Amino acid sequence: MKDPWLLLRTAVLLTFLGGCGPRDGLQKVIVSGKVSYAGQPVGNGQIYFYPGQGTKGPVSGAPIKDGMYRAVAKDGVPVGTQLVKIEGYRSPGGETGGDLLSGSGAREQYIPRKYNKASELEVTIPGDQRKFTYDFDLAE
Repeated sequence: MKDPWLLLRTAVLLTFLGGCGPRDGLQKVIVSGKVSYAGQPVGNGQIYFYPGQGTKGPVSGAPIKDGMYRAVAKDGVPVGTQLVKIEGYRSPGGETGGDLLSGSGAREQYIPRKYNKASELEVTIPGDQRKFTYDFDLAE
């Protein structure tokens, strides 16, 4: 054998390359953007991405704070069509600021059912980029 280190270098290279892909085998993208309802930023809420027809993967989501969200947990949202559900929280008196997502104090969900429980909102997450921006402007 001309190079006794060739086998070792090849083994190290294959080990390194084998660990570079997503752990669950799914291509994911970090998704972020703005969320508004009736022209106003959603102060506190939650956004969920459910895999649609032909898309594999887990449900993804992110908190909405001051009208902004960023889905980065578990490497982001799986590529493909996603059904989107959006919830917005306010105190029973109508206040949407503060930290209503922490579970401290009373809160009510004020975004209409057509954007959460009965949502038909869809977005297609492209696979040709690592980050994707998508804004949601929800009407009354």
